[in-house]
Amino acid sequence: MRRNIGILALVVVMAAAAFAAEEGRFFTYPTIHGDRIAFTYEGDLWTVGAGGGVASRLTTFPGNEAMAKFSPDGKWLAFTGTYDGAAAVYLMPAEGGAPARLTYNPGGAQVVAWSPDGTKVVLRSMLENFIGRDPNLYAVSIKGGVPERLPLDRGVLISYVSGEDKFLYCRRGNEEYYWKRYKGGQYQDIWLYDGAAKTYTPVTDYVGKNSYPMWVGGLMYFVSDRTNGIVNLYTENLGTKEVKAVTAYGDFDVMMPNTDGRSIVYMQDGRIHVFDTGSGQDRKLSVEVPSDRWALRNRTINPRDYLHTANLADDGKTVVLEARGDVFRVPVGPES
Repeated sequence: MRRNIGILALVVVMAAAAFAAEEGRFFTYPTIHGDRIAFTYEGDLWTVGAGGGVASRLTTFPGNEAMAKFSPDGKWLAFTGTYDGAAAVYLMPAEGGAPARLTYNPGGAQVVAWSPDGTKVVLRSMLENFIGRDPNLYAVSIKGGVPERLPLDRGVLISYVSGEDKFLYCRRGNEEYYWKRYKGGQYQDIWLYDGAAKTYTPVTDYVGKNSYPMWVGGLMYFVSDRTNGIVNLYTENLGTKEVKAVTAYGDFDVMMPNTDGRSIVYMQDGRIHVFDTGSGQDRKLSVEVPSDRWALRNRTINPRDYLHTANLADDGKTVVLEARGDVFRVPVGPES
């Protein structure tokens, strides 16, 4: 009897393990506030504790919700969503709830930051661009309204300097290119805008990636590939221009960092890390995502829905089609 009970208990444990939440990887756009982290996975927004663990899904819309940012008080999440078709800025309680749409402009809208007082969300958009090259930065009230352009000729990322009328920003480029030692036109540099003096000053002079400026504790944290071609986290003292490496990865880039002014959350090798700026300690988190993994299930796909190229034979009796990397030969005529 005891042996049977033991076997049954083992079966129950094995079954529970089979259906337990799996550790996730390849999250995108993490954001942090205190002991909470939000991120995008499977096109939805999730939250998890700053120590890792089991994540909770906040959104279930079939479209995409990404680039979430916690408000300065941690009560709200601003993010880019496609609920109504075009990408727009939405606002929802940090615990979850029905999102409110804030922008309706053409040219798309990608959330990049909050104003320090928490009354506006900063976004980038091609709203005023006739030629799609470099977007502009705008601010929209959390109550909605017309986005107001920041005093810049162009911009893609921003970080406000606490207590001053200044902000760090990237003027142009693609912050998430993955081209080793790239020095072409898409690399980013960092500038400082002084609202009182109305001046624009370049901060970085390295030709290569200088991205995601973050003002923390009197220092600028940012990512760069200046040492070994791999993107790592650095600090720069804007007064002395001294640059120091904070991480030393030699395999995969530090990606999509975000800060709450105390900690920095980022992606590396598909996993979430949290760097404590006070202690200098870095933690790699284990995050479990309870999902049905529907996108990974085996399923039948009709190649006719994925046709890319076609070519007709000289005799007009056969068509060659390409779909999803495979080639198909299809006869033409009454017999087909």
